[in-house]
Amino acid sequence: MKNNVEMSEYRVAANEVACILDYFSEEFKANIPTNFLKFLNEQAIPDYNPNFDFSHGLDRLKLRNKTKTLLAMIYRNYICSEKEKIEYDKILKQNENTYQIELREKYNPDNIFQKDKKEYNTLNNERDNVQLVKYKESKLIKFIKWFKKLFNRK
Repeated sequence: MKNNVEMSEYRVAANEVACILDYFSEEFKANIPTNFLKFLNEQAIPDYNPNFDFSHGLDRLKLRNKTKTLLAMIYRNYICSEKEKIEYDKILKQNENTYQIELREKYNPDNIFQKDKKEYNTLNNERDNVQLVKYKESKLIKFIKWFKKLFNRK
């Protein structure tokens, strides 16, 4: 089930990328292999037509993550010069390192049980601070017990 959903997301992204590439010049699209463009058009869903407003520019379009990924891959592999690829790869590596640091802080394996220890210590402290309270019967209950005792004697 997940594969079908994921494949349909890529097919929608292929539609969006093909639609975006239609707005670029032929000189720009000449850098992209025709086999890849053909593949995008084959993968695109025929009934889906993304409506983008290109009057504000690409940076203001609300694109899906898969679409952004495909555009980034096209840019890096087919559009960038060698110098730009090196810069782009540095940026990608820096972003990945930042992401890994954030994950490390969030799910630090060294401190994974520290929170549990704190909670356990808190529970123990609360348990130690609890005192036993002597149960006192109300006068009504004492009277009822006394009354029952009276009739149970023989």
